[in-house]
Amino acid sequence: MDERHWLPQVHSDEEALPDLLERLADRWVGRLVLPTNDHALATLARHHDRLARAYPPVVPPWEVTGPLLVKDRLYAVAERLGIDVPRSYGPATRRSAEAPDIAFPVLVKPVESHLFHERFRRKLFVAADRGELLEAVDRVVAAGIMAEILDLIPGPDSACHNYTVYLDARAEPLAEFPFRKLRKSPPFYGVARVAETTGKLDLRERTLDLLRALGWRGIASAEYKLDPRDGRYRLMDVNARCYLAHALALRCGVNYPLLAWREHVAGAPLRMRPNDWRGVWIHEQSDILYMLRFHGREGLGVADYVAPYRRPKTFAVWSRQDPRPALVEWAAAFATARRMLRSAAEREEVRQRVQPGFPEA
Repeated sequence: MDERHWLPQVHSDEEALPDLLERLADRWVGRLVLPTNDHALATLARHHDRLARAYPPVVPPWEVTGPLLVKDRLYAVAERLGIDVPRSYGPATRRSAEAPDIAFPVLVKPVESHLFHERFRRKLFVAADRGELLEAVDRVVAAGIMAEILDLIPGPDSACHNYTVYLDARAEPLAEFPFRKLRKSPPFYGVARVAETTGKLDLRERTLDLLRALGWRGIASAEYKLDPRDGRYRLMDVNARCYLAHALALRCGVNYPLLAWREHVAGAPLRMRPNDWRGVWIHEQSDILYMLRFHGREGLGVADYVAPYRRPKTFAVWSRQDPRPALVEWAAAFATARRMLRSAAEREEVRQRVQPGFPEA
């Protein structure tokens, strides 16, 4: 890392990131700007033309990127292509919430995830009954955030499969890599904390059809969940950016950031094929902390928790060659724990963030 720039106002001021990039354009001209979260992705897409004067336009404009971030638009395109999605009971309003045909539990899921997370510090609300649903709806309405009431797809975290791909300017895949999530943080609703390679290709065609229909180019990771009620894969989300577990693809010989650099900066697109490595990726700090917090609720035994550590593995943060990032991450966790001991408000904020509610078995 050559430089680091801290932008504490980036979530409240949409101009903060493009202003920074413009101030540094003389030094950084021609460098690749890769988003690692949805807020940055949305900002780069909305300021596409403005930033393209100095930086390679790796993120398509909002007209293309928007439908990938706005979930009801994404699901509408998917359904037109015959791709299964969770059932929607309509927008998150009291009128929808009072409909008699709702089968609980349900999710109140934001239309734009990054806006919801900035406000509530979580990905969604879970409602086990009508009262909880009305309370969740009132909260999102009061916050002015658009959301939908969606069917909750049952099943463990290990039922979640991702198909990742890099599409070039002609919408041809330069690299593809499927993987399966084994554990999430927080469990059931969060991001991957343990994932494995699969070689599973049966989600390929529907993913390519969807991305091409949306006009997407670049990195994408489509997540599906196998619904045990009918054995069908339902599209849950598409991350149109570098995703948390990208180091798993890297270990298998697929370097998505390098592919973007080769296409947009070097002008020499490169094809990559996964190698035969079969192992797991572990976000070690997250896995340990959530294992301690939820070991009695995830339906996993000691052998299940230990099993990934006995397999060929690559870690999200830990490295013998450079242990400092892992030490910094643990120091931040201990600092949060100290604040929790001193502040009831801090304890409640963390509780709400890591435990949005478990579905009933």
